[in-house]
Amino acid sequence: MNPMLLCLSLVSILNFAAGQLSPEEYRQQQLRDFNFQNIAPNDPSRGFQGGRFTGLIPGDGRNPAQMIDSRVEVIASSKRLEMALLKGGIVSCRSAGTPAPTSLTWVRVHPDGATEDIPLRTQSPRSNVRVEPVSQSEIRLDFARIREEDSGRYRCMGFLPQMEFKDEIEIITFQEINFGLTKATQYGRIYTDAKIYCDVDSIPVADVSWEFNGATVNNENLGDKFDIAQDGILVKNLTLEDEGEYLCRAVVLSRNKNERFPIHFIVTIPPTWLREPFLTEGVRGQDITMPCEAGGKPAPDYLWFKGTMGITPNDRYQVLAGGDLRIRGLTAADGGLYRCVARNMAGELSKSAELIVLEPPRIIELQNRTVDIGEDALLVCEATGNPTPTIKWRKINEYKFYNTGSPNPDDIEVYMMEGRDNALALRVRSAQRVHLSNYTCFAENKAGIDEKNAKIEVRFQPYFGPQAIRVFYTWMITENRGAPVNLTCFPEAFPHPAMTWRRHGAPVADMEPLYKVYGTYGTSNLRVTPQSVNDFGLYMCEAANDKGSSSLEVTLMRAYSPRQAPILSINQIYPDAIDLAMAPPVEDNVLNVTGYRVYWKRQNDQWESARSATFMIDQQDPLDRNGFRLTRVRVEGLEPGTPYEFAGTALNSAGEGTRSTAISRRTSEASAPQPAEVKSRMDSQYPDKYLLRWVVTSNGGSPINKYMIRWRKINFSNTIPPEIVGHTPWQTVSVEPPGNDEYKVDDLEPQSDYELEMVAYNRIGGSAPTRIQFKTAYGTKPPRPDRVGAAVGQSCNQVLLASVALLSTARLWL
Repeated sequence: MNPMLLCLSLVSILNFAAGQLSPEEYRQQQLRDFNFQNIAPNDPSRGFQGGRFTGLIPGDGRNPAQMIDSRVEVIASSKRLEMALLKGGIVSCRSAGTPAPTSLTWVRVHPDGATEDIPLRTQSPRSNVRVEPVSQSEIRLDFARIREEDSGRYRCMGFLPQMEFKDEIEIITFQEINFGLTKATQYGRIYTDAKIYCDVDSIPVADVSWEFNGATVNNENLGDKFDIAQDGILVKNLTLEDEGEYLCRAVVLSRNKNERFPIHFIVTIPPTWLREPFLTEGVRGQDITMPCEAGGKPAPDYLWFKGTMGITPNDRYQVLAGGDLRIRGLTAADGGLYRCVARNMAGELSKSAELIVLEPPRIIELQNRTVDIGEDALLVCEATGNPTPTIKWRKINEYKFYNTGSPNPDDIEVYMMEGRDNALALRVRSAQRVHLSNYTCFAENKAGIDEKNAKIEVRFQPYFGPQAIRVFYTWMITENRGAPVNLTCFPEAFPHPAMTWRRHGAPVADMEPLYKVYGTYGTSNLRVTPQSVNDFGLYMCEAANDKGSSSLEVTLMRAYSPRQAPILSINQIYPDAIDLAMAPPVEDNVLNVTGYRVYWKRQNDQWESARSATFMIDQQDPLDRNGFRLTRVRVEGLEPGTPYEFAGTALNSAGEGTRSTAISRRTSEASAPQPAEVKSRMDSQYPDKYLLRWVVTSNGGSPINKYMIRWRKINFSNTIPPEIVGHTPWQTVSVEPPGNDEYKVDDLEPQSDYELEMVAYNRIGGSAPTRIQFKTAYGTKPPRPDRVGAAVGQSCNQVLLASVALLSTARLWL
């Protein structure tokens, strides 16, 4: 208690004890002392700052003595309370003691000492600062959203009869460091000055500093490149080296606050053309792509316009990732001026280009013409297209086009129709049979080609030209039946003529098996199957139309089998075979020789027991010095050292001819086989094997009992020609017939050269060796199955041995 107040209370008590004060006077004195202790030195009209009174109020005959301990208290950690701006806050004030003050309230104390009542929350719910009663002994000061103007002194007051209690608190506002609308990624255009913004907001005001790629930007390294301001850093004359990570740092030392905001800064580059739009042509109905591609940083976006209208992508219009414009299914309406805009945040480019829609040629007028012989014929070909197509004429199946405006063969004139640049005429003057044909009109432009045929039909009487066949041949198979033959009659005529066959002046009708007529209009065939030699001779074909008639006399002649024997000679003699050469007989025969039959027998045998074989002529057979085709044949299955006789006949469609004079030859004695002839390719299609195939021309008169085959890898020199300079040892196998005419040489190295020798053996001996060289293909050599099996077997043996050892150890322990 204040010493002065204690002294006053003691004086009052002593006076009362000495009888100098009555009880009522003593009570009034205590009240005065109470009021005195609640008078603040700086505010004599109000109670004591701190709002507390403690003392004894004596009683009287009606009121007992009372001990007073009354107060109001602001509940806070400090009398100077910090609150963050834009945040909510609350301060509570409570009354306590005996008796406890009532009618609690809050007022704001202005710097000049004046006070301002703070409204209740119920009275002013939207007020930023309001009072909210909690109970009779507690009241709260509620800040909905702290503002800077809300800082200052606030006083809580409570009352008792003739007494006032108060306590105060000072609200100090502050702003937490924040970076507001600062963007984490910012951009600047190359070769310009750009400011990197950092919107630091704090109370007290923060000190702002910068780092670039981890290095501090300060007065020592600012130079002419940077200017630092409160709201950012200015980077001058941007280059790509200025791109990177910037750090904006805000420090409030009075509040021990340090905040950082990283900013990724990108140096942008305006678009530049990589592929400018240019004049583009597209064919109607097809797809077209108009080019547009630009470089820049970031990659540009693209807009396309047709005229002044922007193009919205849809099923037909598509802007590709690189900027090109794809148009599907061009129509004539798609033609026009297009503009491509390439833009990014650093700038934009635009370029216009025209799209021309090409129209493929289409022939719209082309008609056939029919004229009498000697009249003119006119064909007109009219075609549309964009650009206007070039039109040309040619005769069907001919490659050369007719000249336009200059002479052409066969009195044909080609010229443009007057006043029509898309119509080309073909005129035939004095049409003849040669003009009866289809003519092809070609219309061509850069969009495509169209072609159509028109026919000039020249009416004329039937005509048999020199190409008409006038002689036919057949032969008698027996005395009463010949081979059937078709007599053809095909006149030139228009319109198509009616056809009639005659024999000895009388019409020929179907009379099978002798006659059968096929076709009586335009062309006709008469099938004749001679029943005797009397059916050979002259036949007449007549053709007639409304322009006249003509006839063709044809002769059916009898053909015979070869009357002469073929020319036969010996080429080569083996122990078991003989090679012959056959040439056709020299005679006048309408039927060509198609083959030969060879007969042979032992010299002392009869021809009735002779064996024979037929050999047909191959058109690939060589010619002899007289121009006759030589056919080489081999007679096999002969016995060694035995004389044989050989004869031959010629064959044609009519049958077999006369047998030749026999020639005699003895086969050679039995010997070793002839060398085998290899039929395989010299380059293997496999990297690790080679498939060897062969034939033996002669077994030497004794069956082959084995083939010995050996091979080795060889190395060639770099000389020309290359020579063998190294090799591996030979590997040899024996192959036994019969039926073996191939062998697979395996376990070879990829892409390697090999030498192979092969010898055929019979009971007499071996043939001369057949030698070849071959090369394996490029690739990987697969593992051999036997080696894989051996490895697996070895692994299994190791596992088995380990298991036996383990069992033995286990028994010892047991």
